[in-house]
Amino acid sequence: MTLRCAGTIAVGPFTVDIDISVERGETVALLGPNGAGKTTVLHAVAGLVAVSTGGIELDGRAWDDGSTFVPPAARSVGAVFQSYRLFGHLDARENVAFGLRARGLRRASARAAVDAMLERLGVADLASLRPRELSGGQAQRVALARALVVDPAVLLLDEPMAALDASARGAVRRELSGWLRAADAHRLVVTHDPVDAHALADRVVVLEAGVVTQRGTLSELAASPRSPYVADLLGTNFLRGELTGGALAVPGGVLHVGAHAAADGAVIATIRPAAIALHRREPEGSPRNVWSTTVAAVERSDGRVRVGLGLPFELVAEVTDPGFAALDVGVGASVWASVKASEIVVVADA
Repeated sequence: MTLRCAGTIAVGPFTVDIDISVERGETVALLGPNGAGKTTVLHAVAGLVAVSTGGIELDGRAWDDGSTFVPPAARSVGAVFQSYRLFGHLDARENVAFGLRARGLRRASARAAVDAMLERLGVADLASLRPRELSGGQAQRVALARALVVDPAVLLLDEPMAALDASARGAVRRELSGWLRAADAHRLVVTHDPVDAHALADRVVVLEAGVVTQRGTLSELAASPRSPYVADLLGTNFLRGELTGGALAVPGGVLHVGAHAAADGAVIATIRPAAIALHRREPEGSPRNVWSTTVAAVERSDGRVRVGLGLPFELVAEVTDPGFAALDVGVGASVWASVKASEIVVVADA
C-alpha cells in the first residue's frame, strides 16, 4: 500500500519536480532549505493545490492525475500545519472533534472518540481550554489529536517543531516519534532540521530549489552527500573536482585519495571534519595530505570545536575542547592540517 506523488507542481512562476513514495506504516521526511518547495508538496497531497503534470495516488487510486481530482474533504488525510491552525473560538475538545463532526458523526460518538484521543496524547485535562490558553507543545498535541482522530490513511506534518521553544523540542520530539510510529498511516513530515528527520523518519528525501537532489537514510546521506547543502547540513566537508587515479584536483590544490570505486573524471569528495588533524608543527608519519594554513574561524558546541581553515578550498576540522586548548591557537594563527588519503570518500559526480 503506497502513497505516490510524481510530477510537477506549479505555484505561480515556481515549480516543484517531485517523485516520492511512502509505504503504509513508514515515515518519510522531506528535508530542505526554506523556499525549496516542501510545503507545496504537502499542499498537493492534501488537495490544496493541483499538480501540473504527473499525479498523486494512494494504493493505486488516483487523487489527482489531470483528469481526476479528489477534493481535500474526500481524501483520507490528517494534517498538522506549522502554525497548527487551531480554531480560536473553539476549545481543544471542539477543535479535535471538528473533522469527525464534518463527516457526520453524531455528537456523543465524536465526543467519546475525541476524549479517548486527548487522553492518549496526554492532554485530556486541557479539553476545555482555547488555543490562546495553550503552550506551544500543548497546541501541537491538540493539533495532532485532531489529525489522528479521523484515522487518516495519510498523515502530513509541516515543520512540527518550528513553533516550539528550544527547551521544549527535545521532549516533544521524543513523544512525537512514538505517536507517529503508532499511527497506521502513510506519514510525510516536512522539516529543515536533520535532528527532526533523524528522530522522526525512516527515510529522507532532500528537496532543493524545487528538485529532489538526494534520498536515503541520514547515514547514507552523510556518507555520500550529493550537494553542498546536504554536506553543510550534516557537517561534512564537500569538494568537487577532477579525479585522475589517486589524485583529485580541486580548485586551489590537489588531494591524494585512497581506494575508491569512482572512475576518472568529475567526482565528489567528502571528508569528515573529525578526520582532519590539526598540529602546531609540520606532522611526521603517514598522512599523505598535509597543509600549512591558518585558523579562519572557531565555533564551539557540546564539547567540540569546529575550526575553519584558511586554505584555497574550504575545509572544516573538528576537535575536542581539550584538544583545541592544547593547540593554544586562535583565529589568524598558523597551524598545520593533515588527513589520511583513506579518510577521503570519493563518488562519481552524477
